[in-house]
Amino acid sequence: MTGTVATGRRRRLRGPRFALALPSIIWYALFFVVPIAYIVYYSFGTKDTSLLLPVDLTRLTTANYSQVFDATFFTVFKGTLRISVIATALCVLIGLPVAYYATFKVSERWRAVILALVVVPSFTSFLIRTVAWRIPLAPNGSLSKFLMDLGWVGENGIQVLETSLAVQIAVVYNYLGFMILPLFVALDRIDVRMREASKDLGAGRIATFTGVTLPLAGPGIVAGVLLTFIPMCGDYVAATVLGGAKGNMIGALIASQFGGAQNWPLGSAMAVLMIVAVLLTLVVGAAVVWLLPRVFGLLAPVAERVRRGIHERAMSDGAKGGGRTSGVREPERILLAAWTVLVLVFLFVPIILVFVHSFNRGQSFTIWSGHFSTKWWGELFDSAVAWAVLVRGALVIAGALVVRAALRRFTSLPPRAVNWIGPVGFSAAVMLNWAVTDRYRDVFEFSGVGDAIRNSFIAAFGATVIAVVIGGLAGVALARRPGAWTKVFMGVLFLILVTPEIMDAIALATWFPRVADLPLVGTLFTDGWGPFNGGINKLWVGQSLYASAVVTLIVRARLDGLDEALEEAAADLGATPARTFRQITLPLISSALVAGGLLSFTLCLDNAVISTLISEAGSTTFPVALLGATRSTIKPFWGVGAMILFVVTMASLWFVAVVLRRSGSSSSDIAATLTGGS
Repeated sequence: MTGTVATGRRRRLRGPRFALALPSIIWYALFFVVPIAYIVYYSFGTKDTSLLLPVDLTRLTTANYSQVFDATFFTVFKGTLRISVIATALCVLIGLPVAYYATFKVSERWRAVILALVVVPSFTSFLIRTVAWRIPLAPNGSLSKFLMDLGWVGENGIQVLETSLAVQIAVVYNYLGFMILPLFVALDRIDVRMREASKDLGAGRIATFTGVTLPLAGPGIVAGVLLTFIPMCGDYVAATVLGGAKGNMIGALIASQFGGAQNWPLGSAMAVLMIVAVLLTLVVGAAVVWLLPRVFGLLAPVAERVRRGIHERAMSDGAKGGGRTSGVREPERILLAAWTVLVLVFLFVPIILVFVHSFNRGQSFTIWSGHFSTKWWGELFDSAVAWAVLVRGALVIAGALVVRAALRRFTSLPPRAVNWIGPVGFSAAVMLNWAVTDRYRDVFEFSGVGDAIRNSFIAAFGATVIAVVIGGLAGVALARRPGAWTKVFMGVLFLILVTPEIMDAIALATWFPRVADLPLVGTLFTDGWGPFNGGINKLWVGQSLYASAVVTLIVRARLDGLDEALEEAAADLGATPARTFRQITLPLISSALVAGGLLSFTLCLDNAVISTLISEAGSTTFPVALLGATRSTIKPFWGVGAMILFVVTMASLWFVAVVLRRSGSSSSDIAATLTGGS
């Protein structure tokens, strides 16, 4: 009798399957679905600047869609699609050999090194990476002067800035890493026995690649295309920083309609058509991805005959030369290695330029003055200064060694877990005494920089907390309580991930004024809450949308790989659902929550598009302030701020890798996590 009553009580307390996902459902409905729906609604209105919201919705019309196809918009629209399609194709062509080499041609240790070298520049500030291209592309920059000295260009130098070519270069560079990572994940998850069976049946390397490897890597290619093509179409930063009038893109044009022109109906129509065009292009791209392996399969016999002929000729030449054929045994490995090195150098060149130019003694960040601004170089010959330098360095190194010795003696940490303290102490001593400049020391005293960096950290931290809470709960619900609601919720998640960021930004920018009259929500996003102004709170909302979707997928992937036996056993022993979640499920997903939170923090810290359109005077973040600085001469201290954020980002990513490694994740799993996939 008692058991029956207890069972009935437990059933009455059991909530719906989507209960844990309810916070996410409310959040996405309030700040994604409804704002996007209003953008579609605004596209049928008429412009009326006399209203607080400059849209007259009493007279609905389709004239905005007709007006969209004027000469200016259509030219920019075609240019955007051309740049995005070419950039996506180049990312596939450039990134596929790198991913193939990292997957099949190197050991596990070198594979981790290559992936790390791909991740570091890919997660560096998107805006500063774009600004960095102004250094080599400037007509009066070092590269231009070098080419003029060689006589390869005229007296005016290279004329690439403020053209579509500059935007094309930056777009390929910015998204190349996000193509390589999903390609590697797809290739790494191919069953090796499939490739071995193909070779055992007589197929050569080319036939195996086109007939087995490439078709099986299709999902990775599609994921890479999604991660690159969609944000390219809505790119706002590259066009603003490098494009000018000749390199304008649709994202910047849409933003101008909601900003200076105050023509919300026309901007909304542009945004809706952009989304439709992106989805149609993705359908066409998916058809091409489906068709290409079949075309390659038809061409594989011809290509294999050509390859065998070349190989037989090479073997014959080797036999004539005394049988020395080691140089031609695997020429593709050498070519792939050389190509990988070139790609990695290409990825790191802007990062190195930003670091070097942060020490520029001149007044311009992009134009090198020829002199470093290091503080103590000129004073090292002073004996008193030199003695102080040596003492400071010795104290820092000694302190690091003492900490390492204490950790070894009083903790159970393995030696390799504390060996890094010595090199870090030495590096800190060098930075403190020789590489520190006045700008690095005084960066927070420059007007706007210190406040902007502080606001970036506050906005990223708040958005990360929201993303981890609602994303973690939703991930658990998707993995443990699936049902009919799952398809709808996953559809919304997919839309959040594929919607260009400029669309989210303008939707929220137009939505916040509309909710200002609501009793609780309006106060939260106008007057703020506690010590935070309304602009910071808006940034929390805007930046948390994409980040929470990423956390959801990471947590779901983590739980999908774990058996439910522990949770079922806890329930059988009488534990309530809340206690089971707190004591069993939460520890199981802790590594995924930490990894997702750190990844969310890095994404939010670098957010430029949403922050630009919804931030206010008191909530200007570093990317917004830097974007404003690009309208005039960029000072070197902006490079200093960029390097500070770079160090923080790299530390976060390092912690992500450590947490995932200790939870048993492979290089493929870590790469999948960094791209938000499973």
